[in-house]
Amino acid sequence: MNDLSPKKESLDAVGAASVSLFPSPKAILGRIVRKWYWCVLSLCICLPLSYLYAARQPQLYGKATTILIKDDYPKESVAATVLATSNGIVNTVATNLDNEMFLLSSHSLLETVVRKLKLDVTYWKKDKFRKVEVYEDSPIAVQFTPEGGAADARFCVVPLSGKEFRLEKDEKDRGGQETGTFGKEVRFDSLTFIVEKTPRFSEAALNVPVIVRKTSVRNAAVGLRSGLTVKKANGKNNLVNVSIRCNNPVKAEVILHSIVHFYNEASLKEKNTRGTKTNKFIGERLAVISEEMRKNDLAVEKLKKETNILTDLSTALTEEYENSINDKKDLRELALEIKSIEYLKQYLEEEAEHDAKLVPINSKIADMGIRDQIGVFNDTLLKKTSLKVNAGDNNPIVRELEANLSSLKDALKRSVNNYYTSLLIKKKNIQDQHEKTREHIRNVSSRERDVNYIDREQRVRESLYVFLLNKREENSLALAATEDNARMVDGVRGGAGPLAPNVPKILLVGFLVGLAVPVLGCVIAAMMDSRVKRREEIESLTDIPVYGVLPRKPRKLKNQEIVVNLEEPSELSESFPLLAERLVSLAEENGPGGFSILLTSSCPGEGKTYLAVNLALSLAVAGKKVLLMDMDLRKGTLSSLLGGQGKPGIGNLDRSGEGGWRSLVEKSSVSDHLDYLFAGTLPDHPSRLLLHDRVRVLMEELKEHYDFIFMDCVPYASLADARIVARLADATLYVMRAGCVRKRDLPCLQKTWKNGKLKRMGIVLCDVENHSRSSRKYAMYRSFDTSSPCPGK
Repeated sequence: MNDLSPKKESLDAVGAASVSLFPSPKAILGRIVRKWYWCVLSLCICLPLSYLYAARQPQLYGKATTILIKDDYPKESVAATVLATSNGIVNTVATNLDNEMFLLSSHSLLETVVRKLKLDVTYWKKDKFRKVEVYEDSPIAVQFTPEGGAADARFCVVPLSGKEFRLEKDEKDRGGQETGTFGKEVRFDSLTFIVEKTPRFSEAALNVPVIVRKTSVRNAAVGLRSGLTVKKANGKNNLVNVSIRCNNPVKAEVILHSIVHFYNEASLKEKNTRGTKTNKFIGERLAVISEEMRKNDLAVEKLKKETNILTDLSTALTEEYENSINDKKDLRELALEIKSIEYLKQYLEEEAEHDAKLVPINSKIADMGIRDQIGVFNDTLLKKTSLKVNAGDNNPIVRELEANLSSLKDALKRSVNNYYTSLLIKKKNIQDQHEKTREHIRNVSSRERDVNYIDREQRVRESLYVFLLNKREENSLALAATEDNARMVDGVRGGAGPLAPNVPKILLVGFLVGLAVPVLGCVIAAMMDSRVKRREEIESLTDIPVYGVLPRKPRKLKNQEIVVNLEEPSELSESFPLLAERLVSLAEENGPGGFSILLTSSCPGEGKTYLAVNLALSLAVAGKKVLLMDMDLRKGTLSSLLGGQGKPGIGNLDRSGEGGWRSLVEKSSVSDHLDYLFAGTLPDHPSRLLLHDRVRVLMEELKEHYDFIFMDCVPYASLADARIVARLADATLYVMRAGCVRKRDLPCLQKTWKNGKLKRMGIVLCDVENHSRSSRKYAMYRSFDTSSPCPGK
């Protein structure tokens, strides 16, 4: 079974969820080509409508100019210097330009323009299909009174003469008319206003309606803002491009000039106000800073008096530091001298035998008396030692010298003790003096911090005082020499023609819409069409082979069932031999003997009988021995078509007598190779009859006498007859009429084919519309003259 399928995988392998019910792009394109007249009709409707739409749209004109925004901070000013050295943290130019761009398009400025130019009242005239705004060319002007002017109003003024006019609510509504006089107050439709003539008034304006539209100032400013565009010029820091779109070119030019004018007026007013307030603020700050500087001077004077310093605090502090350093130096020298005296004192007191030794002289001892006493003692000791060596110890001079040495040593001890005491007293005095110096230094340092703090404040206030004086002079100069903040670099530019409506673009859109509507309709129709109509749909949704496709019968053959023996060949008559050739191939694959074919479908009326008759006739004409069997024992559709209703057939098989089935077969009058076996009498139980062994034996005998046996049976899903007969068939032609079977039913049919319940099952699609490429090729081939090798000869 699987060798007949051109695909390697079954759709059941991936599940029924993979079956797509949406049409392919090729199918949608085919539907669009078939419905080409829809596109033509849609274009015939959309193109005139788009042209009418473009003709009714009001014209929009565009004007533009370039404005130079001047910098608020001059380059030489202190503020500009401070901001320029901020390492890019503050971008004054970009920030200032963004603010000014916002101001140029602000609602407050636009409301001022609307009030000054009276743009809340507009005048229109009708020109063919569209209304055209007249700005300076209006022959009349309407002045609304404050108490009688509604926020929104619309009416027509028709000048009747140089003195009178007629008021109408609408140019189409002639009811509610009222006549008025130029220059006099009129009440009309809850409005109070005065209609005046302008210099443009002439006889040509008589009986020509002028449509007057009034809106609130706020709404007019909103409408003006919607057409205004403000953006930076490319590559420029202080240049701004301003463009506007409105219904009148002269009005657009006047609006641009007015925007720049009132913007400069507002900026000058803001600068003057800011300058006046700045001068006031600077004066107040100068007075406060002067008072604070005076208080600082008094505070410094008070601190100097408290510290008893007449000079500068820093000078006095330096002197004290020098005194402290000198005291430390004296203390170090005095400590060394005290150490020397203590050593000498200890030397004289601890060693009794030192009388015979010399007393060392220390250079650190500053007292010259002690140094002289040590010298006399040492000289006397040397003299005694010399005499004692020569004269002995008993020498009277030696004894006298020893007495002198004793007295000299006592005197030396007393001198050392006295000098030691004096050194301690001196050390105490120097230490006291050093502590007083350090205390004084601390007091002066703390006072110096206060003085430095006051001095820093004083310097800051002095610099701020000078800065404010400079800014006051700069502000005075700026107030004296005020200039516009913006100026127009070039004049107002713009083409003379309108920017909108863009007629080619609107027509293009209408053309595209005219094509899109039928295309979308075809797509929706194709998506909503859930029935099988083409061979490609069967091949894409199932693996079941398609044996053939039969085109739809022409109208002249609508009631004719046999179409293969027509004298005039056609694509329909040629389709059956192609399908018959496929059956011959299957029969050859099946082997020798007859080849039985079951014809069934999903529902009645899909063309089983029509297909069976024409296929059998095609094979019979080709010389094949063919038998047509009506296996639909209940309805006998084939029997009714061939005139065999009421004749014996399969239902009379058990009563066939000695002749057997041969007595039930009827010869065809169309071909000698074609026989019929009708349904016969309806049995009580058709299914039991078909299950009987005699039917199986009958089929075996028929295969010995016929090449092809076609069994026209009931729909496969409705009764069990088709399933019973399927056991006797070598192949199954599953007939589908285009537009009858739903795509969602194909998975069930795929499952039947996959299970092999129907042998060599193949689908034959009938009643297909003749829109395929093969139909056109066949028509072209038939149009050629076969007697000539080239068409047209």
